[in-house]
Amino acid sequence: MLTRAIIDTNVFLSSLWSNRGAAFEIFAQLRRGRWQIVLSNHLLFEYEEVAKRTAPETGLSSKDIDDVLDALCAVAECRQLEPNWVPRLSDPDDEPLLQLAVEAKVPAIVTRNIGHLKPAESFGIEVLTPAQFLAMLRAAK
Repeated sequence: MLTRAIIDTNVFLSSLWSNRGAAFEIFAQLRRGRWQIVLSNHLLFEYEEVAKRTAPETGLSSKDIDDVLDALCAVAECRQLEPNWVPRLSDPDDEPLLQLAVEAKVPAIVTRNIGHLKPAESFGIEVLTPAQFLAMLRAAK
């Protein structure tokens, strides 16, 4: 069974900024079918909003961003968030990540924002940096 994970927007954006580093390699591993990304509409829209807002800095066009998002959707496990979630994090912007992980029973959230998502561990969800997740994928080969 493939490793399932949720990727925070900060990691997705890092993968667009540079073709070096763990964030980019995580998505290269996704293209190779080595793990399963889990998305919700909320997370996908956040990816789109942030990526298009910063597109001029990354050298990508809106169409380029749409193509990347289409490719992600083609391989993603897509879930819809339930409406009655009780917030548990200090940063409301991170709440949909925890909610998605809990509701979809996803074992890992990959983020550069470890501190805000640390409470996810009380639900049995690992909170990993991109480098830690990449090391986990490499170890599972």
